[in-house]
Amino acid sequence: MREAAVPSLTIVVRGDVTGFFPNPPIVNEGYTMEVNWNLYDGLVRFDNRFRIEPAVASRWENPDERTYVFDLRPGLRFSDGRPVTAEDAAASLVAPRRRRWVNRDYLQAVESARAIAPGRVEVKTRFPYLILLSKLPWGHILPAAEIAKDTPAVVGTGPYRLESWSPGREFVFVRNPHYRGPAPAVERARFEVVPDGRARAERMLQGTADIADQLPLEEIERLAASPGVVVRSGPGIRILMLILRVDRKPFSDPRVREALDVAVDRDELNRRALGGRAAPASQLVPQSVVGFNPALRVTRPDLERARRLLAEAGYAQGLAFRLDGPSNRYVRDVETLHELKRQLDGAGFSVTLNILEKPAYYALLEAGQSDAGLLGWACATGEAGDALDGFLHSQGDILGSDNTMGFADPELDRMIESANAASTLEERTVLLQGALARVAALRPIIPLVVQPEALAIAKRVTWEPPPNYALRLQDMEITGRK
Repeated sequence: MREAAVPSLTIVVRGDVTGFFPNPPIVNEGYTMEVNWNLYDGLVRFDNRFRIEPAVASRWENPDERTYVFDLRPGLRFSDGRPVTAEDAAASLVAPRRRRWVNRDYLQAVESARAIAPGRVEVKTRFPYLILLSKLPWGHILPAAEIAKDTPAVVGTGPYRLESWSPGREFVFVRNPHYRGPAPAVERARFEVVPDGRARAERMLQGTADIADQLPLEEIERLAASPGVVVRSGPGIRILMLILRVDRKPFSDPRVREALDVAVDRDELNRRALGGRAAPASQLVPQSVVGFNPALRVTRPDLERARRLLAEAGYAQGLAFRLDGPSNRYVRDVETLHELKRQLDGAGFSVTLNILEKPAYYALLEAGQSDAGLLGWACATGEAGDALDGFLHSQGDILGSDNTMGFADPELDRMIESANAASTLEERTVLLQGALARVAALRPIIPLVVQPEALAIAKRVTWEPPPNYALRLQDMEITGRK
């Protein structure tokens, strides 16, 4: 008798993860963090539409403005079979700050966490924090015994466990046999790294892949016409921007930063590099994110002003600088970098491109060795505090872990901290809008476009991607054979 086929998927992805939580070289990169969500749960998690739902915790209460008490689901086990305890959950929430893990900014408001009874965890915040629940999905629960190790094992409570990882080539997930919920439809998923976009498209057309991420924009129509493929595309929640090292020349001069801002024609960038599928960005977040400031407008190009500002800053003969960026991270990132060079070279700058593979590029940023770079940021909680807390607050023990720009503005820090301590969501939204206006005025970053997203899905797979187009295996169903 023939053994039943194991329901498996092959997913061809443009780039590898930077690692698996919590071990280096993992960085707070959207794609990497989204992939890790298949392996881990927090006390709560997001559903496919960014709504909070129970996860490791079955219920919770909020006895006062700084205290939450969570009841854990009974009988939970980690992916290696170990039982989940309240001590594990408490240790997982306080370790990130102590160990300086990549999720520490999301848990910045947590003052303490302790087991108060079997299966019961008390979490206290440093101040009243209205949005704690929306941050806890990043509080990945892992065994306290692993937290104590220099290199913890990749052991979580999510729907999948890591079977293998060959860096730069592939990683494989299999169903977690101890998962708390219904077994996902997909038993095994192989993520194969295929950097070339046309090659990913061909794999879909040949039927040797079930899902392809970051479709080349020029391939969308051809794939959509294929009878065996469904294409999902649209504006995402990621802003592409230039990040500037503002604590040293030349970008320590606000006139140079403004010159760079007005030298960019975002409509032309969208048309020439992104096929007209992006949208010009006016600020750090798109309109769909809470905190978006409608008073901020897209900067209009003004080459004469750019040249005049450069001359005032002492660069009348032009300003040469190196623009760094990745070759395998964002949709048409290489084309975007070349178009930026073309535009800036015509506005009094002289740009040398330094295009690197994703791991080398992130290492350059982490080392503080980039004066100007192309970066994307997506606020995965759906509100602007994500970016403000980790990316634009000055570096410290609690906030600013992703601030590699040398940027520090005490007034902006105060505004961010005031938003975090707001007593109502309405007040918080207004404060976030004010903080985004200050970022726009100071220009440590130059917003460019809202990045378009596109995925190809084999028709045998039923799946509606979430707003951030994250590869959530748990939501996928297999309805036919290859």
